[in-house]
Amino acid sequence: MLGETCLKKYVQLYLVSIAIMIIGLIEILLNKTNLSQEFRGIFELVVGVICFILAIISQVKFNANRKQSERELSREYDERDGLIEGKASQFTMTVLMIVTLMIMFLTKWITIPTNNALFFIVIFCGVTNLLAKKYYERFL
Repeated sequence: MLGETCLKKYVQLYLVSIAIMIIGLIEILLNKTNLSQEFRGIFELVVGVICFILAIISQVKFNANRKQSERELSREYDERDGLIEGKASQFTMTVLMIVTLMIMFLTKWITIPTNNALFFIVIFCGVTNLLAKKYYERFL
């Protein structure tokens, strides 16, 4: 399953890089009179070649590390991980309610734009969830 997904990803990378190279070649061949278009074609050709090389390098690196990646991804989900997720989610929801009530209370006296308030809540919950998971992993 993991191999099929990555194979599709690399096929897409190869196709895109080849398409960029073909577009660059077409612009070079068809626009011999216009120097700026020819330069643009050369630039696209170089970008396509670089993308193709990067796709090859990333596929080789992935194949070298494939066994290690599969071992890490196939790690069993045990009950301790479920307990940690549940405790961290419960703590994050409690903090979310407190922060929301604080912002609602503060908006009576201070004008806070909605985007800023929501951004603050999202960032605060993300950090709280991360810290709660670290805390519960250490002490459970």
